[in-house]
Amino acid sequence: MTRANITIAILAVLILVLCGLCYVGKPLITGQYVPAMGTLVKNIDETRTGHKIFKHYFKRLDNFVKYGVVPSKVVTAQDKEKVDTYLLTSLFTGLVALAGFFASAALFAINSGQQATISKPRMVLTVAIVILAGTAIRLILAAAIYGNIDTQSYEIVAGIVGKGGNVYAETSRYNYSPVWFTVLFALKRIQLALPGVPFHFVIRSFLCGVDLLTLGVLLLIAGVLKLPAVRTAIFFYLCPITFLITGYHGQFENLAMLMVLIGIYMYLRFATRPVLRTALLWLFATAGMIVKHNIFYELIICLHSSIKRYWIKVPLFVISVIIFLSTFIPYWEEGGKGIINNVFKYNSDIGAYGVTLLFMLPGLKYLFIVAMFIFPFFLKSKDIIAQCLVGVLFFLTFTTGISVQYFVLPVALGAIRPSKFFLSYTLVASLFILGIVSNVFMPGFSLFQWNVVWVGAACWFIAEMWLDRQSTEGETERLQGLQVEKAAGSFRRGHNK
Repeated sequence: MTRANITIAILAVLILVLCGLCYVGKPLITGQYVPAMGTLVKNIDETRTGHKIFKHYFKRLDNFVKYGVVPSKVVTAQDKEKVDTYLLTSLFTGLVALAGFFASAALFAINSGQQATISKPRMVLTVAIVILAGTAIRLILAAAIYGNIDTQSYEIVAGIVGKGGNVYAETSRYNYSPVWFTVLFALKRIQLALPGVPFHFVIRSFLCGVDLLTLGVLLLIAGVLKLPAVRTAIFFYLCPITFLITGYHGQFENLAMLMVLIGIYMYLRFATRPVLRTALLWLFATAGMIVKHNIFYELIICLHSSIKRYWIKVPLFVISVIIFLSTFIPYWEEGGKGIINNVFKYNSDIGAYGVTLLFMLPGLKYLFIVAMFIFPFFLKSKDIIAQCLVGVLFFLTFTTGISVQYFVLPVALGAIRPSKFFLSYTLVASLFILGIVSNVFMPGFSLFQWNVVWVGAACWFIAEMWLDRQSTEGETERLQGLQVEKAAGSFRRGHNK
């Protein structure tokens, strides 16, 4: 049985499993309570394993009380229905996530080696099945579960924008440029036009569409670089990190990275038109920074990689920063304090992560920010994809503040530049996200902590930096060889005379 046939077989099994889970869990997906749920919860709880699982899910019940998904005290039959629904939904989404995880692990293992050439119809069919399976996982998770504190924040922000308020003045739960709350307002309008469709599903359906567009761009890049399309599709769209962050968490790092990837594709596509490709790369990298400014270093890398003259790239970066800052001007008069405190001074902090585990210096955060500005200038490789990947990995390795959604940042770049370190990072980050309380919170996965992912990111960063140095040395040797050859040719011509 060929690798292509095994890949299709695994995808087919995954889709069948998802269909079976959807058939059994239809009431949970649609948000309907049926009396059989109470009986099912009772029967599961009476078993030793089932009791342990439900006890585990009760640990995060306080989080869902905050969102109003479940009551703080079960005093009525309706309250008990909410608790039963919460327990079964948690179990259901966990099974969906596990099905996707194990299928992805098998697909990653099978497709990680040298890729054999397959026919175009077979390639199109396989990619289509990957899209079907990946989309199904995302939408099932999006429909079945409310989400976490970010989802509640989106509700608050959309409400403020809807009544014409100033987000930065009225809430501390928004830490980005105006782009995302504009998107949330538009999505809220769509949700209001679709009675019965919850807002969290609309948000994550939009982000699923962003992932689909990202996959399309990655396939275009793969076509330019002559990379296997099936492997690229699997490594991105069926990566557990991407479908868990999009389908369950609902954060939008993927939208910022999509802008950067479009810029990279334009840069590769218009290789014979240097001015046009550099301008498009700059524009889209700037757009990515505006969407989410925690990837500002990608703009610096793109400018440094594509432009040699500092008197050009420095002004372009300044213009990008001015454009980014100008988006806050309409909200500054009332929300200036909120913009400074909640956007520019915001720090994702989960305790000791990475370098903060080793060094507890008061000014470490600002040292890291300075390093993010300087580091891109030490990259020597001419491969813009490699440089952007190293930039993200530097961020994950040395950041002083972390959030789980940051772990999705290198996945798209890793999918078109795969390595064993990409695979190991994907494994540890996926296991961690499966067990974290803000995601599916699977029993048994809480053994994997933040710093396990940091080790994976740091090892990947070191490997990519080594490749960056190797490519530089290889280029130097090639140039030296050309110089020697040129000198030898000149000597022979002079000798012949």
